[in-house]
Amino acid sequence: MSKEKSRGRSAIVILLLLVILALAAISCVLALRLYRRADPRLTGTWRMQADLTDTARRRADAWLQRAALGEEVPAADYLPRLGVTVRLTLREDGTWTRQIEDADYDAALLKAQQGLAKALTELLRLRIADAGRPPETAEQAEARITAAIGMSSEAYMRAHGPALLPGLEELRAFYDGAGRYSLEGQVLRLDGEPLRCLVDDGLLVLIGAEGTEVYERAK
Repeated sequence: MSKEKSRGRSAIVILLLLVILALAAISCVLALRLYRRADPRLTGTWRMQADLTDTARRRADAWLQRAALGEEVPAADYLPRLGVTVRLTLREDGTWTRQIEDADYDAALLKAQQGLAKALTELLRLRIADAGRPPETAEQAEARITAAIGMSSEAYMRAHGPALLPGLEELRAFYDGAGRYSLEGQVLRLDGEPLRCLVDDGLLVLIGAEGTEVYERAK
């Protein structure tokens, strides 16, 4: 009789374990389905423009003020908006990568150097006018620079000008990365780093300790 009771208890324990395992499996399936329903809002490639304009203009102004001998030529009048594209990819398997586009960096650096070259030419034009000589055009002032140093002002800036942008490796160290991500409510974790996450109408806004990043879904 005791053996039958023992067998009965064992059967009940096994049945309870099977029920618990079944409930756990159902919970996992439901959680996975909920995750997959929310995930398409995030998966894919997102693009952000990292603005380098203020850094370039601040460094150009410092250089121009030293060269201007008191005459101010604002860098903002010559340096356009500068930026590099940052690509963030969130994959369905829970992995992510982020990197800047090198070609964008090269283009931004060239624009910054060209703008500073034009500002330098304007400084020379003003110096000539201050000396009481007839005003010259920008082209004439540029010709004087070429004759004096053996290269154009733009070539000079590329070869010997100040560092207007952070270095490419510095930007890579800040932006580039890869790993795993997870979404918990409105918190996106990139390798454990919590970022408040807002997704709406093709925009992805990430808010963290380093500031706010606004991405657009790549087309």
